[in-house]
Amino acid sequence: MNIVNQLTLRYMKQNKSRTLVTIIGVIISVAMLTAVFSISSSFMDMMQRNTIAYTGKWQAAFFDVTGEDVAVITNTEAIERYDIDQELGFARLSNSANRAKPYLYITGHSNHDVIGISPIDGRLPQNENELALSSQFLQTAGVSWKVGDVVTLDFGKRSLNKDGTSETLGNNDAYQSKEVFTPTKTKTYTITGIVQAPAREQDAMAAYRAFSGLSEGALEEGFPYTVRVEYKDFKGLGNDIYETSDTIASKVSGVNNQGKSNGVKIKYNRDLLLYSGISSDSRFLNTMYLAVLTVGSIILIGSFSLIYNAFSISLSERSRTLGMLSSVGATKQQKRASVFFEAAVIGVIAIPAGLFFGSIGIGVTLHLLSPFIQKMFVVSEPMRLVIEPYSMIAVILFSILTLLISAWFPAVRASRITPITAIRQTKDIEIKGKDVRTSKMTRKLFGYEAELGLKNLKRNKHHYRSTVFSLAISVILYLAAASFSLYMDKSYNMAQAPLPYDLSVYARGADWERVRSLTNDLMSVQNATTKVKTQLLYNDLYLNENEVTTDISSRHTLNPDGKYNMSAKIVSLDEASFAAYLQSAGIDAKKWEGDEISAILVNQITLKEKHNFTDITQLTVQEGSEIPLTMIEGAKVRIASITDKRPPFMLRYEEDVSSVTFVVSERDFDKLRELGNDMLTEQIFSEVEFTTGQSAALENEINPIINRYPDVYVYTTNLIAERQDALNRATVTSVFLYGFVVLIGLICMANIINTISTGMALRKREFAMLASIGMTPEGMKKMLRFEGFFYGMKSLIYGLPISLCVMFFIYMSLSRNFEFAFTLPWANLILAGIGVFFIVGTSILYATRKYKEQSIVESLKNENI
Repeated sequence: MNIVNQLTLRYMKQNKSRTLVTIIGVIISVAMLTAVFSISSSFMDMMQRNTIAYTGKWQAAFFDVTGEDVAVITNTEAIERYDIDQELGFARLSNSANRAKPYLYITGHSNHDVIGISPIDGRLPQNENELALSSQFLQTAGVSWKVGDVVTLDFGKRSLNKDGTSETLGNNDAYQSKEVFTPTKTKTYTITGIVQAPAREQDAMAAYRAFSGLSEGALEEGFPYTVRVEYKDFKGLGNDIYETSDTIASKVSGVNNQGKSNGVKIKYNRDLLLYSGISSDSRFLNTMYLAVLTVGSIILIGSFSLIYNAFSISLSERSRTLGMLSSVGATKQQKRASVFFEAAVIGVIAIPAGLFFGSIGIGVTLHLLSPFIQKMFVVSEPMRLVIEPYSMIAVILFSILTLLISAWFPAVRASRITPITAIRQTKDIEIKGKDVRTSKMTRKLFGYEAELGLKNLKRNKHHYRSTVFSLAISVILYLAAASFSLYMDKSYNMAQAPLPYDLSVYARGADWERVRSLTNDLMSVQNATTKVKTQLLYNDLYLNENEVTTDISSRHTLNPDGKYNMSAKIVSLDEASFAAYLQSAGIDAKKWEGDEISAILVNQITLKEKHNFTDITQLTVQEGSEIPLTMIEGAKVRIASITDKRPPFMLRYEEDVSSVTFVVSERDFDKLRELGNDMLTEQIFSEVEFTTGQSAALENEINPIINRYPDVYVYTTNLIAERQDALNRATVTSVFLYGFVVLIGLICMANIINTISTGMALRKREFAMLASIGMTPEGMKKMLRFEGFFYGMKSLIYGLPISLCVMFFIYMSLSRNFEFAFTLPWANLILAGIGVFFIVGTSILYATRKYKEQSIVESLKNENI
């Protein structure tokens, strides 16, 4: 080790506080990057595993493949594993307690693990004579079958006679009391297990799911099969997975009469592919990459600021040492090398420590959250720390690069320092009259101490600029993180907001009183957390050009008669739900006191167009306007109020731009029904929607009620698994988004505290000099308080405008797919302003208290910190 490096090490040891603060700053920066990369990897790993648990490990599914062509797919070199799916059809349950589901719908599979079927009790079926039942079947069907039982089932076809014609009913048709089941064959099974199959539960509306085994040697020629495949390296394939699947599909032919002549139909496990960074929608992926790039830029700027300030703010203190090296013959290269050597020493210590503490910190955090995450996602595997090697290499390389860049500018300055300049300190403190000139109003308004503080800032330009730069960067980082979280939360709620209910019962029939009696009985159940009864009637709308917004006119075409043909959904809520809706929307209930049929126009919807989500308004009509109903002669609905507040039954987004929602009370809906005829009554759709924490108990309570009304057309929709998945994703997204804001906030705090405290430590000789010429402790405090005030004001003057630009850029990057109004996070703006002054004040107070008891003489003599 040469003499310059030895002197650099000695200087670092003598200035322990400054060296320690710099090392801590680098450790924080590296730990932050490590934590962010680890959170990202762990989050994506969790979402992938959750998708696999829900839908299975397959990436592509080939439908309607003939038995003789299955081997063409399964023998493809790119495929690692596969499942062959055979639809065996409906089997009748003679003793089901659930009238809406009197069947089993059975499919055979060669590899259940590929499609996400996991055993709860027993084992998975291994051949065509074994059967696994879904857990939902055992909980709500009222059938006391168990593992080991042997059951004989009648398979057959469902049909319904309409106007003398027999129509076949399929998976998407709910059970109807007048339908006919025609047995075609009988088969005996041994029940080997009870399974969970969340993605397959709703495959058939009128049936529970059951799964059998399938032998590949028993495939029938000409019979349709579905082949779901798992590629060997689908992440390596990336977007080429679509081309590869198309190539495979082109080699096989679908069964006859499938309505698709150019090969079999392909379906992709889009959630699994998306969480692996694969999507056929390049626009959507570009939006996500822009969002990730924005977050990465925020983090990288924060890291650079933190490390750069640790070096640059103390260069004036070190200039004497560098000047002395120059006086004894040190070259520019040696002086520059001494600064780089200091950066290298700090990096050798701080980078491994940052990697270690970042990994340990996020690992402990994820371990503590693991039980909560497991419960949320109903998965057997715990939340685990995933560290990608390339991510850690990227962290190390970036940290080294940041250290080099951070040290470069101080090193260049150091190489130019001459002995005389170093002794006189003229490079760091260049005083000209105009440089330290202050306004007379400063002394008049704030006093002599404030004027002296402002002159000190102007006199010590490098320290002043570094501090203001650090504060401004912290403001920008925090507000950028806050706005990013706000806009991401809005985007998520547009695309993935939770469904409004867990379970719904749909009823329809010619006898209105029987339908109403059924829905009223359903509203009396005890195991529901919330319950809403709705009635729906469709009506055509013919609107003039001036009655629709540009959101509609730009997406909808005019009729030949110059009208826009739209559809009105007139929906009633039960009286309790309607009153609660009025209150939540801030609508005066007195508007419904008259005899007119009044409605609330829900005039803002989220429209989904492919992967694009847009908040749009539909009509330009005003309160008090009347909407004629084409289905009921002479009937009109008065718009009593217009709102953007969605009622409890409304889904998260609409895909039909021409559908307009009007909400009415149950009393007014009855008036409409009475104005119509019997045909109108049959076109009314009644539904009761529930949320619950006890799904099995609720279904067991609902089924006996439904069974009492065999003459009413009824079917149930169970969205508990899907809704819980959506709620879990929303919760985890919120946790990570707000966690990101908190993380950036802590980093900004560390940056400010590091900058201010180091600056105060470097100025202790200056404070000792001021005390030696008679400045009182109170005067010193007052001067520093005003310095802090000037720091805060200047940083906000620079930081806020730049923050607004950054926020708008983030908004524009996300608005490529999610169109919503540009909004400012006002609470975060106020918090940023308060936080800057609070942290600056706290840091100055801490620094002054730390050094106020030091001897004036010792402080003047000592050049180390």
